[in-house]
Amino acid sequence: MEFPRIRILVVSRQSERTYAERALHAGASGYWMKNSSVDELMHAIETVLAGEIYASRAITSLAMRKFARRGDLPQGVGLLSDRELAVLSLIAAGHGVGQIARELGVSRKTVECHCEHIKLKLDYPDAQALHRGARELLGTSEWSARNPR
Repeated sequence: MEFPRIRILVVSRQSERTYAERALHAGASGYWMKNSSVDELMHAIETVLAGEIYASRAITSLAMRKFARRGDLPQGVGLLSDRELAVLSLIAAGHGVGQIARELGVSRKTVECHCEHIKLKLDYPDAQALHRGARELLGTSEWSARNPR
């Protein structure tokens, strides 16, 4: 994008389903349908001025459905239960077993059990590999640079 600080709100009568994704992909900061309310237009303008992306509820819902069907999650993460993913996320954030147990309201033993299951499912040989893998999978490698284990 040649002028990245310019915020563009596309105002159109064209179908959101067809054109909103293309407009956003091309660099627009939002897509507002002319048949929407004036209140929604004001919300769209405020959202774009705040540096965020505006999308209608319909487009947000469509995007979330598309996101939920995505198959490009990091390899192995799909094997984890929701609780195991929560534990992995807290490990990636640098939390220890005791802190994870308190945050999730479970025992240390339960957290240790989840860690063992995660190691098995993601093929980590030890706790150090689990911690490193958590940071890599969940994109928190900047934490690791500041807090080496």
